[in-house]
Amino acid sequence: MDPLVEYNEPGWFVASLKLPPLLFRVDFVIEDKNSGAVDNNHGQDFGFELENAPTAEEVMAARVKLLDEFEQKMLASFAKEEEAIEAAAMKAAKGLAKEARIAYVGKRKEQILQEAKDVVEERRQGIAVESAPGVFLWSKPPTAGSVATLFYNKNSGPLASASSVVAMIGYDSWWMQDTEAVPMVPAAVSDLPSSVAESASVADGEWVKADISVWNTAAVLDFAFCDGNRQSWDNAGGEDYHTLVANVTPAETLVQLVFEALQSSDDPTFGEEMAAKRVLQRASMRCAAARKRRELQRRFLFTVPMNPQAGKKATIYYNPDRTMLRGRPEVFISGSFNRSSHPESIEPKLMMEAVPESGGLGFLQATVDIPADAHTLDLKFSDSNDMHGGFFDSNKGLGYHIPISGSSASAKPLYVAHIASEMAPIAKAGGLGDVVTALGRAVQQEGHDVEIVIPKYDCIDYSQVEDLVLDREFMWDGIQVKVWKGLVEELPTTFLEPCNGIVWMGSIYTNMAGDRNRFGVFCACALHYLLSESSRGRPALLHCHDWQSAPIAFMDRQGIPAAFTIHNMDFGADLISGAVERSEVSTTVSPTYAVEISGHPGISPHLHKFYGIRNGIDVDIWDPSSDALLPVNYSIDNMEEGKAAAKRALRERMSLADGDVPIVGCVTRLTGQKGIHLIKHAAWRAMERGAQFVLLGSAPDPAIQADFNQLAEDLKAQYPDRSRLHFAYDEPLSHLIFAGSDMFLVPSMFEPCGLTQMIAMRFGTVPVVRRTGGLADTVMDYDDDAEKAESLGMEVNGFSFDGSDAAGIDYALNRAFSLYFSDREAWRTLAQRGMSVDWSWTGGPSQEYL
Repeated sequence: MDPLVEYNEPGWFVASLKLPPLLFRVDFVIEDKNSGAVDNNHGQDFGFELENAPTAEEVMAARVKLLDEFEQKMLASFAKEEEAIEAAAMKAAKGLAKEARIAYVGKRKEQILQEAKDVVEERRQGIAVESAPGVFLWSKPPTAGSVATLFYNKNSGPLASASSVVAMIGYDSWWMQDTEAVPMVPAAVSDLPSSVAESASVADGEWVKADISVWNTAAVLDFAFCDGNRQSWDNAGGEDYHTLVANVTPAETLVQLVFEALQSSDDPTFGEEMAAKRVLQRASMRCAAARKRRELQRRFLFTVPMNPQAGKKATIYYNPDRTMLRGRPEVFISGSFNRSSHPESIEPKLMMEAVPESGGLGFLQATVDIPADAHTLDLKFSDSNDMHGGFFDSNKGLGYHIPISGSSASAKPLYVAHIASEMAPIAKAGGLGDVVTALGRAVQQEGHDVEIVIPKYDCIDYSQVEDLVLDREFMWDGIQVKVWKGLVEELPTTFLEPCNGIVWMGSIYTNMAGDRNRFGVFCACALHYLLSESSRGRPALLHCHDWQSAPIAFMDRQGIPAAFTIHNMDFGADLISGAVERSEVSTTVSPTYAVEISGHPGISPHLHKFYGIRNGIDVDIWDPSSDALLPVNYSIDNMEEGKAAAKRALRERMSLADGDVPIVGCVTRLTGQKGIHLIKHAAWRAMERGAQFVLLGSAPDPAIQADFNQLAEDLKAQYPDRSRLHFAYDEPLSHLIFAGSDMFLVPSMFEPCGLTQMIAMRFGTVPVVRRTGGLADTVMDYDDDAEKAESLGMEVNGFSFDGSDAAGIDYALNRAFSLYFSDREAWRTLAQRGMSVDWSWTGGPSQEYL
């Protein structure tokens, strides 16, 4: 302010103010720049109303309108960029779809070739003899493609009194039941080969003969004799007679002949189309998932351009009103590049209003320079330029990471080693194995190097492991350890075999006390291998899973960071607690389960590095469009046709009646955790509502199994064609239940993540679940969760309930039945909605891990 010289009284100062348009009042205080003294009207501040000014409500409404116009303008520009991104992605997908067609044809040829090899191997397993003196003789050794005379002595067996004899001729263990019935005629002794005609056993016989045309590709002739009415037989006591064929077609030539025959009858067109369609559908789902992630983040953070360009400027927009910095008077941006590995950084910078007339509301903005060799923009926000104090929004310590286009440098792939006790499909006792494989594949597809390290159990079916070889051996603590390598589901997998018997137990798990020691030894061997024996060098990250590999986290890792994932807090809590404490970061398998266990004394002190990340499923394995176990493959486009076929097959398999009623399916272990009392109630409730019920599962507890055996009997007695309970492992049946059911039941008491509800939705089956753990994160209730679903970028997709009693599950089941019976179109939409979501790891979870 300047002194007001025109006034007669000294001490007056004056200042001119340029007032923005959206004001109704001016408030101010006076400060002495030299002393810092402030006159604030005794704490009341000075102020005055403006003439002809709008009201406070009008100003606020105008500001909100400006902010809304700003956001709508940004959204419109983003829509164009999103369309360009999706177009580029789908263009690339078309190229991949073409490659998928070629790959399918190549793979199909390999399959047909293997089928041909299997055919030849099966055909040529017979045991043969040249003759049985006194029973049958050949005029000469049968030769492929020629004619030889077969002689048979009627008096040698049960056909002595037969008036006529027929020779039944086949080849290669009666291959394909390709047989020929050849009538035999009387033969004189002089007709027999001279080398045997003089023997007593031949001379005393009553011989018949027939000319036999030998198949070109036969290796062994199979034959038996019968009377003309085919009532009496001489088949060597049930073993049949067999003779080797001379000049047999070489196995390699026969394989080629069979291969050509099989290939000529095989039409790969449909398979090619489905392979290409799967690529395009997955690309579309990934685009949709990525777009939703960006849209959710844009509610409080975005950049212009949407994809910053290396070597240029980018403007960052941040809305503190929608974050933990809401109400802070100032917001500063800071950060780095390339996941903090770049030498340049973004020093704390005050963000300014994106809309000056907003009165401090809405988005703030700041512009930064992007280095030419930056591929990732790393950001965090605070209310102070002092980076060691104040409030921070750093995405719970993970930071915000925005990809940069056009960088002169590319992100280096990480070498990630997963150490686990299970891996699907070769060593699986529960969901842990599915997660290890699916997450490994997802991270691998992001361009990183992945290795899975598991024990070499004696219970693994090693035919499912490609290129298994003994790579090396080493000694650890006096134990010889063999290192085997192979590929499982395209993942490089290392099998460690301590030669002291700890992995030769006939099963993955035995008892907790013994298993703690077994897996402790395995972890020590695994860490030694990764640090000192691996030909790939040391990993950038060790990822440990559950209590079985928890010891890795608190061993001497020589500086290699460890991530630890809790799959189930109910087992090995002390080992889990130690791993959470000692690992650099720990996770669990869903956001809700993370909240549910956050109060555990082993976790609560470490919440600053503890995250809940939803599991995904492997959409290549669980894919109705290519599932060989389904009667008709289907996608969202022909969902009704495919599910109808699966429903018919399921009913036939389970001896259920046909009818226009829903099937409630359940695939689960029968344990207390899985809500067995609610499963039993749901079975009866389904009967009351006129539905059908199928269950696949078994109980490790004999008492629980006996209880369900009785339930099966009771249901069958009252509803013989509407319910079936199957108590055995049956992979084909599980696929039929996922596809053929209309509703899928998961009433777990607790469920860290759960995979079956996502698999069910992948197959177009509507889930009915208890609202807990990962079930609460994946199933949005049709009636109650619309707002929650919208906040997560999802849509309602099923039915859920709280509580653990009959009333709770009835609340969900009754609404599901009512919708099914009253509005089939809405039900179809709900089922398709589940199919349209990307439940894979690449749909978001793998990005959170990385």
